[in-house]
Amino acid sequence: MDEAGWVFDLPERSLESTYDPDGLARCAEGPFTGLLQREIVRPGIALYRVEGVVSHASQLSALGDAPAGHLVLGAMLAGAGTMTAEGNEDAVWNDDGRFYAVSLAGRKISYRLAAGKPWRAVTLILTPEALEDLAMRDGLPPLPRAVLANGLLPVARMQALGASLARTAAEISRPAYGGTMGGLWREAKALELLTHSLDALAETSQRPETLSPREISRVHEARARLLANLGSPPRLDDLADEVGLSSKRLNSGFRQLFGMTVFDYLLEARLRAARRAIEEGLDMPLKQLAWSLGYRQLSNFVTAYRRRFGVSPGRHRRTRSAD
Repeated sequence: MDEAGWVFDLPERSLESTYDPDGLARCAEGPFTGLLQREIVRPGIALYRVEGVVSHASQLSALGDAPAGHLVLGAMLAGAGTMTAEGNEDAVWNDDGRFYAVSLAGRKISYRLAAGKPWRAVTLILTPEALEDLAMRDGLPPLPRAVLANGLLPVARMQALGASLARTAAEISRPAYGGTMGGLWREAKALELLTHSLDALAETSQRPETLSPREISRVHEARARLLANLGSPPRLDDLADEVGLSSKRLNSGFRQLFGMTVFDYLLEARLRAARRAIEEGLDMPLKQLAWSLGYRQLSNFVTAYRRRFGVSPGRHRRTRSAD
């Protein structure tokens, strides 16, 4: 957590953006327009928020050291690109959202950002002292425990962003409070994000046996059936029967391939379909849109949409129309 800011590398030049005393780095020109924010929410735990638009392809890396023993846990909520960490294979993320874990390990880490994309991310960085405290009080999954044991261990992992993790990260990216209450709220949400992140790592290490090619095909078939009828999808048992798997195996397959249960995947798909409809300017009353996606109460749809994307569907539509 010793970085002074960030540097954007372009073919013809480099642009630096440093943090001010309040932990805010604003970018008004260059390949990225937006803000990068850092806050120490608890000793040894820093919360980072990125929000902006990438105008053309560039590479981003931190200014300063990448100290050994530090662990990064984050959620790429929007945007597309590739994370490069020396000693590991490149990891790619896209608009569907990705959870990632990377050890700083005293090495160079950079992010190649795709052009023409809004980029939104929420990240935690934990010091070895914070990891040790967690290990002593609450225990740690194997991966962060290994980073604690060997600060130079090169770790870089990306996987599907689970629904609970996505919701918490989305809430952090759209702060509900300011001032003193804002600090308390962000600390609470950062710890919630940490809990979901450690859960994600624990689930990854405890996954059941690998799916066979036949099972993978059937899980993808089940996913296609869900997406084809978001308004009135089959029950879990019926869906499992349709593709020739048990309900337990189907849920396990969804967790392995998509990072969430069948039910959570359905909720996420409904909300993403609603956002696409609004961004594409679909001329349909919100109540009808909610009904078409399986919501029987408009209030439930509005609450779920606001929790997931940080803004109500009505306000999103008005903002889009104004643009």
